[in-house]
Amino acid sequence: MSYGIGTEWINAYNNLNPLTHEHEDAGGFWDELRNHDSGTGIFNWGDGNAFEDDFKANARGGHADQWVEQADIVYFTGHGSPSGFYFRSDVPDDSQVRGDFTSTSAGNDGDLRLGHGDLEWLGLEVCNTLQMDAVQQGANRDVFDRWADAFEGLHAILSFTTTSLDLANPGRAFASAMDGRWLTAMYGIPEFLIGRHPMRVIDAWFWMAEFTQPSWVESAVLYANAPGTNTGADFLHDHGFVSADPHRGGSWFSWTWIPHAC
Repeated sequence: MSYGIGTEWINAYNNLNPLTHEHEDAGGFWDELRNHDSGTGIFNWGDGNAFEDDFKANARGGHADQWVEQADIVYFTGHGSPSGFYFRSDVPDDSQVRGDFTSTSAGNDGDLRLGHGDLEWLGLEVCNTLQMDAVQQGANRDVFDRWADAFEGLHAILSFTTTSLDLANPGRAFASAMDGRWLTAMYGIPEFLIGRHPMRVIDAWFWMAEFTQPSWVESAVLYANAPGTNTGADFLHDHGFVSADPHRGGSWFSWTWIPHAC
C-alpha cells in the first residue's frame, strides 16, 4: 500500500531570522520515504512556495482539504512558538498557523481542524509548539487549550516543548525510524545484513530528537483517543498497526500529551 507524504520548509524568512538547513531537513524526510519506502510524494514546498493556507482548515478560510489532507503524513520545518508555526509574511493566507486562544480570549480561533481527509500525523520540527503552558491573551493556555480542537480525525501532532536546533538530519532520522531503515540511513550498516526495524510513529519522533538534538531539548507528542482507537500504537502505513481515526461523537474523546527529554 502506498501512502502520501507532504513537506513544507522555510529558510528565507522575510519576517523572522533566516534559517539554514530546513531544505535539507525536509528533503531528507521526503527522500527517505519516497525513494526508500512506499511513500508517494504529494507536495514539497519551500520558502515563498510554502503557504500557511495549505494547513488552514477550509472552514477557516484555508485550503487544507486540497493540500495537507491529501497526504497521510506531513512534515513542516521552520520557526515555531507555543501559539503556532510560522511562514513568510508575503504568502497566502498569513504568516502563522495559529492554535486556539491566540487572537481572542474566547478561544475557538485556531487554524487547524485536521483529519477530514487522509492526514493521520503532523510532524512540526519547530520550537516550543507543544510546550505545556503558555500565557496567551492574558491567561495561561495549556497545550490542550491551544491544540485539542485541531483533532477532527487527526491521530497525532509531533513537535517540541523547548527550542530545537536548526539541523539538516532530523527529517531523515524520523522517516528512517518509521520505515525501519534507521540503522542503515543513520549509521551506515547495510540493510541486507540487518533488515528493517520500524518504530511506532511516536517512538520514531522521540528517537529522532534523541539522535539529532542536544540533551537540553525536549520533544513531545499530542494524540487523540476515542472508542475503538489506539493512536499511540500507530506505525507508518505498511509497517504495522494503524489505528482507526479518532472522531468525536462517541461515548468519550480524550487527548494524551507526552514529553520526552533528549
